Amino acid sequence: RRRLEQVQALRKVDIAITSSLDLRVTLGVALDQVTSVLGVDAAAVLLLNSGTQTLGYAAGRGFRGREIERSLVRVGEGPSGRVALERRIIRINSDKEMHDAFGKAQLIESEAFASYIGAPLIVKGHVKGVLEVFHRTPFPAEGEWLEFLEALAGQVAIAIDEAAMFDDLYRANVDLTLAYDTTLEGWARALELRDYETAGHSRRVSELTTR
Repeated sequence: RRRLEQVQALRKVDIAITSSLDLRVTLGVALDQVTSVLGVDAAAVLLLNSGTQTLGYAAGRGFRGREIERSLVRVGEGPSGRVALERRIIRINSDKEMHDAFGKAQLIESEAFASYIGAPLIVKGHVKGVLEVFHRTPFPAEGEWLEFLEALAGQVAIAIDEAAMFDDLYRANVDLTLAYDTTLEGWARALELRDYETAGHSRRVSELTTR
């Protein structure tokens, strides 16, 4: 039954990736599966800004407040920063470890979290962010549980990569369209300069036609 639930969860994330171009929708579906199938209290996705080398909040589930939405962590700093830098799962499962890792962080204090697991989101060899899961009691994470967390993290990483590729394609298309329009306008102006009486004719016709 547990294996069937895991397969169904991965399938739901697959469907979200292929049917929606909105990354927020896909991340929402993925985090719903993370919290329900993995049985954790809360989960969040932090996206990596390669320019500033910081991790910022992208989506979350299960949090009582909005402190998580202000998350901004430098790579290498804190548990999530270490996950991104070291490209490996990091687990914290005791009060002392939580205090050592987070100190008096308002997120941990206000949410009363007692355990943490962070997984890197890696696709094509590049870190795209971090998947974080939290629980309000000590939470042993071993074997099959960790394997499924890694599988979900892989799906989330693919969703992030596809969304980035679509955005790049869209921007390239917009740039190409603008360049094409600019080229046509330049040709029209060049042709009209041959005769003073026709100068601006194409522009005036375009404006009149639009009106």
